[in-house]
Amino acid sequence: MNKGGPTQEDFEKLLRWLNPDRNKAGEKYEKIRLRLIRVFACRGSCEAEDLADETINVVSSKIEWLEANYIGDPALFFYGVAKRIHSKPKPLPTSPPPFDPEPDKLEQVCSYLDDCLDNLTSAQRDLILRYHQGEKQEKIQNRKKLARELNMSRNALRIKVCHIHSRLRECVERRLQEQPE
Repeated sequence: MNKGGPTQEDFEKLLRWLNPDRNKAGEKYEKIRLRLIRVFACRGSCEAEDLADETINVVSSKIEWLEANYIGDPALFFYGVAKRIHSKPKPLPTSPPPFDPEPDKLEQVCSYLDDCLDNLTSAQRDLILRYHQGEKQEKIQNRKKLARELNMSRNALRIKVCHIHSRLRECVERRLQEQPE
């Protein structure tokens, strides 16, 4: 669970609410969590696991009320909370720091990107470089092939790449901010 998550006692109550049998409750919990991750991922979230955990935290925080009042499949309550979490307004993503399109500045940004790529694992670097190979239809075919090779869906591949892009962007932005003016 994430920081600020449920207490151990609330989590135990949540498991008992899912099923009195501890093993079955654990299986049901994992099944619900994986479905939540899939739901958020299918809706384009790069933070599907975090949002799934947030959903579980919200449900756990309401466990006293749920035990006393909720009738029906617990999974449906989780999905309802997930829908609310997904639809709540999110801050607009910050845009990259502006920079002059002068060739010397662009070269500096490219240099930083190369350095940041070097900070990735070789598997991550290979994945990013292969993901962006080709143009138009060739690029689409390359991505399908890459997803098959990695034994994952194209959506899971996009999410994985999204995480790596975020790390690269943060790295380049940090380097730009560190640069003396």
